[in-house]
Amino acid sequence: MSLAVPPTGDTYVPLLEAELLRWVGSGDSMLELACLDALFPPGKLLRPILCVESAKTVGGTADQVLAFAAGIECLHVASLVHDDIVDQDPVRRGRASTAEQYGLAEALVAGDGLSMAGIAALLSSGPAERVLHAVRVTVEALRHMCRGLMRETEIRGDLTCSVPTVLNVMQAKTAALTGAACQAGAILAGATPQQHQALRRYGEQLGMAFQIRDDLLPYTAEEQITGKTATSDVANLQPTLPVLLAYEAADEADRNRLTTVFRGGTDPVTAHRDILAVLTRTNALTKAARMASSCTERARAELTGLPDSTRLAELATSAADRRR
Repeated sequence: MSLAVPPTGDTYVPLLEAELLRWVGSGDSMLELACLDALFPPGKLLRPILCVESAKTVGGTADQVLAFAAGIECLHVASLVHDDIVDQDPVRRGRASTAEQYGLAEALVAGDGLSMAGIAALLSSGPAERVLHAVRVTVEALRHMCRGLMRETEIRGDLTCSVPTVLNVMQAKTAALTGAACQAGAILAGATPQQHQALRRYGEQLGMAFQIRDDLLPYTAEEQITGKTATSDVANLQPTLPVLLAYEAADEADRNRLTTVFRGGTDPVTAHRDILAVLTRTNALTKAARMASSCTERARAELTGLPDSTRLAELATSAADRRR
């Protein structure tokens, strides 16, 4: 499923899909087949669309950044392939994950293959000085993402890890690359330092809003709509933001209920039901939604003074108010 089509009807999804095929291949080998299976049908394509729109905001064109945008999507999807292995998730985007369909070894190699295709696409994207700057920004964000993903594994089962810790994980694993996609697009289009730094901050805040909403979806949306398993975080004993907000606000009885679930051993469906009840009683879902809205407003505020930011403002709203 792709990002909601903007009111103007303008969309870069077909262009991005064609560019992804250019860099990954048409399926002539097992590696290409596994990579294409991970990429298509595409997800929301949020980061590459933000890369293109950020370039346009500062006077650039889609052609200047299309290859770079596709490269970012390859790198992002590579991280998802590996993430599904770490989390042992059998479902991605409503169908079998790459590991489930091809096997663990094959999925690991496919993730590596997507990473290499992504790097090649990044490096092909225009004037050397601008490309080098944009690649440095992106690589630093990917390093943050790896740290965030590792930290996420470290806090499994720990309800005392605190809300700030989980917010830092979100910043590293999601917001950093979203911000880099915006900043890189602007750099490639010749933005001033003030412009591309503002767009990085915009992307980071949008990324935070997006991830908070993602943590809410297991408790607020149907699996058929999200294409994800609602019990995944529970099964992995992952203390997400809504759960930690609930733990902070809960009375002793509800804290004990959460503690029991996060010791492990509870059937995931039962655990999910028990957690949802606590989230509802403590108003944690509403609190998390308000935090997402605050991030969206901060993202939109970063657009002040940019030449043509209407589309980015719309994207901030649609991404943060997502229901899937």
